[in-house]
Amino acid sequence: MRYNTKQKCAVLECLERHKNQSLTVDGVCAALDAEGEKIGRTTVYRRLEALCREGKISRFAAESGKSATYRVIGSECGDDCHFHLICTRCGEVCHTHCHELEALFAHMAAAHGFSVDERKTMLYGLCEKCQKEKAEKAENEEVNAK
Repeated sequence: MRYNTKQKCAVLECLERHKNQSLTVDGVCAALDAEGEKIGRTTVYRRLEALCREGKISRFAAESGKSATYRVIGSECGDDCHFHLICTRCGEVCHTHCHELEALFAHMAAAHGFSVDERKTMLYGLCEKCQKEKAEKAENEEVNAK
C-alpha cells in the first residue's frame, strides 16, 4: 500500500527545492531544519529510500567512508540525460548526455549481449574544479619542497 505522508512530501519537496544539488541524509535533515520542518534522521532516511523505490529520486552510492547522496529526478535527469559523473573528492554529481557512451553501450549490447541500465550508470573521477585544486596543491608542495 502506497500513501503519501506529510513527512514524505516534505522530504520530496526539499529535494525539489535543491534540485541542482545532491544531498546526503544529513543534508536533507539540515535543509528541512533550516526551513522549520522537524523530521528525525531515521524518518528522513526511510522516506528517501521509499522515494527511491517509487522512482521519484535517485540514490548515488558513495565512496567508502562517505555518505550516499540523493537527488530528485527531474528535467535535468530525464530521458535525455542518463549518465552521472561523480566527483570522488567533493561529491558533486553532474548529469550529462554523451553520444560516445551511447555508442559504448550499443557495443556492449551487440558484442557482449549485455544491456547497460543508462539511468544507473555512474562514472567516478575528479571534477574540473577538483582537478585544478589537486594540481595547484601538488605544484605548491613541489615549490615548498625545494
